[in-house]
Amino acid sequence: MLAKRKILKVNFRKGKKAEEEDFVAVDKPTNIFVNGNYFVTLMASPRNIRELAIGHLLGQGVINALEDIEHVSIRGKNVNLRTKAEIQLEATKFPKVIPTACGTSEDIIGLLGKSGVLKLAVKFSAENILNAFKSLHSASKVFKKSGGTHAAALFTRDGKLKFCMEDVGRHNAVDKVIGKGLIEGVNFTRSFMISTGRLSADMVIKCARARIPLAASKAAPLESGILAAEMSGLTLVGFVRGSRLNVYTRPRRVKF
Repeated sequence: MLAKRKILKVNFRKGKKAEEEDFVAVDKPTNIFVNGNYFVTLMASPRNIRELAIGHLLGQGVINALEDIEHVSIRGKNVNLRTKAEIQLEATKFPKVIPTACGTSEDIIGLLGKSGVLKLAVKFSAENILNAFKSLHSASKVFKKSGGTHAAALFTRDGKLKFCMEDVGRHNAVDKVIGKGLIEGVNFTRSFMISTGRLSADMVIKCARARIPLAASKAAPLESGILAAEMSGLTLVGFVRGSRLNVYTRPRRVKF
């Protein structure tokens, strides 16, 4: 979502300044409730909040599959998800803030929960990964106008775009992609995720819990992200730019 605001645009090289209208990305609070109980507030782009809530709960270990949810209702900025079984939120939820420095093996094991190690033999073409970022750029319409959003997208093994989500937050964009994938019944194990944001431990864990075997970003991974990828069995790819990329973990899944 975009808003227009009056700004003062200054060009020092040309010695010019002018008042203009420009587009800015909109962020609003999204409140997530589970069985009527408050869970978390996410500052996010106010679109696709159903997908955001479902993806976030999977990433946080509150649910393990879409089948765990009985009903989703949305009222304004509030999303309430009713689960089929009673859930003790305090016993199941992860910390609301996962620091980027969270990098010990004990931390990662706790955050991965019962998702287990990805032992999938699927392979992905390096060419398809490179081309995916060209598609991501084309699909990032809000970013082109505002420069204020991150984007994430899911691709099939043969490089076909399933869907792209934009959000002011890199985590939210990934949550929205995972949530939409759950709703549409996508086979995550035959797909790969790409993102414009840094791949830290929490970003990697979201993908691992969804059983996505490869995650790639045009940005650099963090050490915690590499450790999380090693422990979960996920293939982590970074610095995807132009005709080059770096593979940090499980390189056997990438065909060159």
